[in-house]
Amino acid sequence: MAFQAEYLRSITGPADLPEDEFPQFAFIGRSNVGKSSFINAITGISNLCRSGSTPGVTKKVNLFLINKKFYFADLPGYGYAKLSYKERKELEKLIFWYLSEPLNHFQRIFFLIDAQVGPTSNDQDVLKYLLEAGLPTTLILSKTDKLKNSEKTRQINQIKQQIPPHFPIVPFSVKTGEGKKDVHKILGI
Repeated sequence: MAFQAEYLRSITGPADLPEDEFPQFAFIGRSNVGKSSFINAITGISNLCRSGSTPGVTKKVNLFLINKKFYFADLPGYGYAKLSYKERKELEKLIFWYLSEPLNHFQRIFFLIDAQVGPTSNDQDVLKYLLEAGLPTTLILSKTDKLKNSEKTRQINQIKQQIPPHFPIVPFSVKTGEGKKDVHKILGI
């Protein structure tokens, strides 16, 4: 399926929220986990989201209207050590405000975790929040192409032991296309 996508706006507070009730798919993960590349890969639009060689590029919630039916919300990455403490806290505040905003109609949260690294302590904090908030969440294990097949199976099993059992997991690779059909199915496409 061909995606039609347009950048709508960057969100920093309640005044920026869309007024309609289109469902949203939000994308969250630590800096440098590959969120922008993931969004570009699943839409097939290579330049929809900016991805840079430097982590921490996204500092606002970027909202995209997809097929004039739903939104993709690209949240800032968290945990980037080169940001000041104050900047990191501001980003965390924005992320948690956005996830808790009742005007957002979340269809699904795609939470990206680097398959090589596994869940960090910051990831565990966000997972706990998502679980307590009851937000529908799917874990995307990004960059699986960087693992050998024998390593990948072992690493996925280790990650499953570190997270709550009811979060579905989709191994994903931008390079090989692994998991793309699974994500499209979740999106209803």
